[in-house]
Formats: sequence, structure tokens, C-alpha cells
Amino acid sequence: MKKGFVITIDAIAALSFMLLSLYYIQSASFNPLVLKGTQLKQLSFDTLSVLEKSGRLSEVVDGNSTAAREILLYSPESVCMQLSIAAENGTVIATIDKPGCKGIGSEVQVSYSLFLHDGDVDSATIRSWYKQEAVE
Repeated sequence: MKKGFVITIDAIAALSFMLLSLYYIQSASFNPLVLKGTQLKQLSFDTLSVLEKSGRLSEVVDGNSTAAREILLYSPESVCMQLSIAAENGTVIATIDKPGCKGIGSEVQVSYSLFLHDGDVDSATIRSWYKQEAVE
């Protein structure tokens, strides 16, 4: 009698653990509706970081925007981006749009970064939005 009771308790505990694990996995999984803006912001920060650390921002200031445009192309297909670089005095040096993107989306995330180029502190700005939200 006691052996059956112990096996039943063991089975209930294992089932409870499994159900709690499944609930946790489901609740921790990606939910694009909740994290949409947060992920877009993180993607913008990451892209700026890659552009800066790879020296692409300095190349744009020197007049070569090809490499920076290639980095923008590596972003997800559903994401549009626009990179703007300004000099220390605020003069816009270059603006690069991700190819295939038109207009600006209704939910735009903006990320800024400062970087050194030839002793000057220039700024880079990335505006990003989802393609399906683009408004002409």
C-alpha cells in the first residue's frame, strides 16, 4: 500500500515539474509583439558598435560608404536602417540608407554614438524601423 502511494507522489511531482518547465519555456520564448521596439533598439546599438569597431564610420567620414552600406545589408530583411554621420560642429557628413527601404516607419528607434576620427569627435545616428510599417 505504501509503495503505491510513494510511486503516485513521485509521478505527480515529475508531472508538476514537467508542466512548470513547459510553462517557463513558453513564457520565456520570443514574443515579437512585446519585444518589437526593444529588439529594434538593440539591433541599432549592435550595428553602431560593429560600424565603429570595424572602422567603417571613419571610412564614411573619409568618403567611402560602401563598407558601411554592406554592414546595413546584414541586418534582418524586415528591418530598415538609415545611418547619418555628423561632424563635431553638427554638419551632416553623410547619410546612408539601407538599400530596398523607402520612407520612414511609424515606430522608429534612434541610436547615437560618438567616435573619434583624426582627433575630432564625430557622431553617428542610426534610425531603424520595420519594413512593413514604412510610410511614404
